[in-house]
Amino acid sequence: MDRLLIDDGAYFSPVEPTVDLPDPIVVEGILHARGCPWPRPHVVTTTGSTNADALESLKSGADTGLCVVAGEQTAGRGRRGRSWVSDPGAGLWSSTVVRGYPRPARLPLLASLAVVDAAVQIGGPVVQVKWPNDVLADDGRKLAGILVEVAAREPGVGSTDSAVDGSGVGAVVGIGINMDHAEESLPAPGATSWRIAHSVVPNRSTLLAELLVALNKRLTTEWSRSLADYRRWCCTLGTGVVIDLPGGDHIEGRALDVDDEGHLLVDDGESLRTIVAGDVVHATIRT
Repeated sequence: MDRLLIDDGAYFSPVEPTVDLPDPIVVEGILHARGCPWPRPHVVTTTGSTNADALESLKSGADTGLCVVAGEQTAGRGRRGRSWVSDPGAGLWSSTVVRGYPRPARLPLLASLAVVDAAVQIGGPVVQVKWPNDVLADDGRKLAGILVEVAAREPGVGSTDSAVDGSGVGAVVGIGINMDHAEESLPAPGATSWRIAHSVVPNRSTLLAELLVALNKRLTTEWSRSLADYRRWCCTLGTGVVIDLPGGDHIEGRALDVDDEGHLLVDDGESLRTIVAGDVVHATIRT
């Protein structure tokens, strides 16, 4: 398939009309009706990685709200260098540019709340958040994952975003939601899909629009309010946990709270530990 050059200099494959993907015109209409100033998303049939594509657009000067959506990723990325399985048509895989946000480390938590907000808005499945940003269905299985990647703008490339804080740093918020998988086709143990959790799969255009509206609101909402919401939706708090740290060590204890930056506070029996990064296993459900 030929590829098209869009206005920010990145190349994408055009959408085939027979593929069940969000309609960018419909999404744009919903965004404007809901007061979200973000542009029409770039919707493609297949790509290597929506995060990689959005990062290229970010480095070329794209402003906050530019979103790349694909029906398939052939080289999808997850946290800590893992791959993300993105079967054709089975999920909603999107990556959105965020420029000028003063605390990029907060973005994963805000993105997880945006998924919760969108599910609530359209009457979707009951969901909760596992620290830091996995979105789980009510049965504890993973419905959606988030990968935030930060990059500096290329030297000499400008941006029209008036909110730039002067640092030139922007980020891409990647959100992958399992949508149509049946039990036998789930991408990994412990995963689930919207169809399994709720039986009814929403219109892709509606879900994407509500997700972007929610993300925009979270970016512009006072952090203290979002932090309070995070504490309410985070199912990790109050549970026994095993945390696999990036260096290979692990911590066992009880997750008590998150601090003012969203770092996890764990009582390991000897002291209160502040966890900035790591993979959490809820000890009560560990297999």
